[in-house]
Amino acid sequence: MDNAYKVGALAVRERWSMVKPDALAALDATTSEEIAIFAGSFDSVQNVFTHLEKDYSFAPSSLEGVRICFENCPGDDDAKHLEELRSFVEAGGWLVTSDWALKNVVEKAFPNTVRWNKASTGDEVIGVEPMLATLWDEVTVPGVEPQWWLEGASYGIEVLDPERVEVVAASHEMLVKYNAPVVAVRFDWGQGHVFHIVSHFWLKRSRAPGVRHRGPASDFMFQGMGLSEEQVASVFDRARVKPGEVNFASIQSAVTSIELVAGLCVQSARSQTSPRA
Repeated sequence: MDNAYKVGALAVRERWSMVKPDALAALDATTSEEIAIFAGSFDSVQNVFTHLEKDYSFAPSSLEGVRICFENCPGDDDAKHLEELRSFVEAGGWLVTSDWALKNVVEKAFPNTVRWNKASTGDEVIGVEPMLATLWDEVTVPGVEPQWWLEGASYGIEVLDPERVEVVAASHEMLVKYNAPVVAVRFDWGQGHVFHIVSHFWLKRSRAPGVRHRGPASDFMFQGMGLSEEQVASVFDRARVKPGEVNFASIQSAVTSIELVAGLCVQSARSQTSPRA
């Protein structure tokens, strides 16, 4: 998937330069001091930032001046860290968490919102149905579900407060297999915001369940991202990746993850002045 992320990051920048240049400018204006990432032994969202050529602060000693904080799976459930994250969000910060951080961070720091439903997935790839007017909905191809990799033992999400919690993406496969259709959620807390996703932002694989998924990555870049032939050729050339090395399904998964990460950074920057500054 590394090649898919290399190509995907350049393709996302190319798309944004055409359809939302203000968002691209806001992303580029965000400084490393405004993006915090905490280590996790399973997820590595920092790799997405590396391919986006965005600097960040890794495990900062303070969240002073940070706009958005990413907590990699499994999440740190140290009581002092949880209190720091809760205070950060209450003061206007954005927190983004993945997979096991649902139980280790979100349940504990933001009670009665969402929780682990006690179901654990297999190591598999599922089809995802994004909700309309969400970040996930921006780069889709009609009739071709986005594919999302699940780590073995990913945690299913149960929404406890549907009035507060917005479901961003769901999966019929997750419903059938684990009675846990929710793939991603978001909710406000205090002056800030929390976003959580099943599995990881740094995806390790995809799948190609249909003919179109097995097609070339360029098909997705044309149809899902609106890039021209010249732009697609330039992206592959700059990424130093041969077009045949990445298929439709893998670029679709990588671009989905990249768009989510980049979009959340922009939304956090636009929603607030720097918290706790």
